[in-house]
Amino acid sequence: MHFIQNLQLVSVVLDVHPLSERHTADYLRETITKVQKSWNISNSKVVCIVTDGGANIVKASNDLFGELRHLHCFAHMLNFIPQRAISNVPKLVLLIKKVKQIVTFFKHSITAADMLTKCQHGGCILKLKQEVPTRWNTTYYMMERFKILAPKISSVLLEIPNGPEMVSTAELNDIKDLLHLLQPFEIVTKEVFGQEYITSSKVIPLVHTLENKVGNLEATTEIGQKLQIKLKKEIEKRFQKIEFIQLLSIATLIDPRFKTIHFQKPLAKSNVLQIVNKEIRQMISAENVYVSNSRLNSEENVNDNLVDNNSDIWNYHKKVKYLASSQILESSNSTMEAEFKQYLYLPLININNDVLAVWESYKTVFPHLYVVAQKYLSTVSSSIPSERLFSKAGNLITEKRNRISESRISKLCFLQTIPAMYWDL
Repeated sequence: MHFIQNLQLVSVVLDVHPLSERHTADYLRETITKVQKSWNISNSKVVCIVTDGGANIVKASNDLFGELRHLHCFAHMLNFIPQRAISNVPKLVLLIKKVKQIVTFFKHSITAADMLTKCQHGGCILKLKQEVPTRWNTTYYMMERFKILAPKISSVLLEIPNGPEMVSTAELNDIKDLLHLLQPFEIVTKEVFGQEYITSSKVIPLVHTLENKVGNLEATTEIGQKLQIKLKKEIEKRFQKIEFIQLLSIATLIDPRFKTIHFQKPLAKSNVLQIVNKEIRQMISAENVYVSNSRLNSEENVNDNLVDNNSDIWNYHKKVKYLASSQILESSNSTMEAEFKQYLYLPLININNDVLAVWESYKTVFPHLYVVAQKYLSTVSSSIPSERLFSKAGNLITEKRNRISESRISKLCFLQTIPAMYWDL
């Protein structure tokens, strides 16, 4: 469960529940319902449920909360792009396989591993990393470490009989292109893995930033050029409707760093403006609310650094922001609530600003929009936090504690996630 408390995004484990039957959609729905009842969480209190793309959990979530409140894990969607792109470049698949065989050889040969260690005189001793097929970024880490150690690996293999064949200079250039093209995916993946900072509002801007970044990179090898084409096609294929996902579009709109500047489709932009305006109007109801038109001097619009930096995934956003200057509505909409219109007229804030702190300063001026922000910014963009529970639970169930009850495991996992501020109450 994720929620905002005291200007912080808080995450708590509600339950770790054993599944004793086939993982059908009906069974998963019943299990989630049991957890909800034990914590007195009605469906109306749930803003969003985030899952991977498994058909069973997707159906269970949609049946319980409806399609509009279900969100596919962005990290999983992102994971498919490099995997599928690489698999469609046969020569690259063979190169990765060749590197993996060399890495496996060093992992299994104590002699080779010791020789590699001795070659690294002083400083930090680096070890080769192995690929895990289910996660594309482990391929990136394996190739990155291999490139760094390539000269030393080559010298070791020359001295070892019956060792695997070392990659050629041309293949090393292919590896450099591979890393160059995959680096933006690695950076974006890290951006959306978190659960202690806002991620849902970043998804749409990151998709367009990633698309721009990959399209503008220069690949020098044939393999690199083919991979670049495949990556661009996969991004377009998987994220062409990303702006129409209601939960993400609302989160982006009410983030003062982005608002509407990353909406490339006019219909998606128009839809989200209407949805948020409707929510505000429902809260205002028949009230006649006076909204001060005073300028918010507490938030200065700090200019972002526009220096192009390959490791800064937000370069595209900074350029878009610079071109947009202060975001102004294209036309005056008489049906738009004054509070909402005033928010849209405000300048964008710096990408590094604390969004929750900014909204706290907006609270008195935009009271209804503040409620909308609290509601949607608490949504996380990936299901990675729940998947980390496999490791946490595995640390609790050891050989010496193999008879620990299911109920106790759940309670221990819950207690481990209680923030310090609640222990002090």
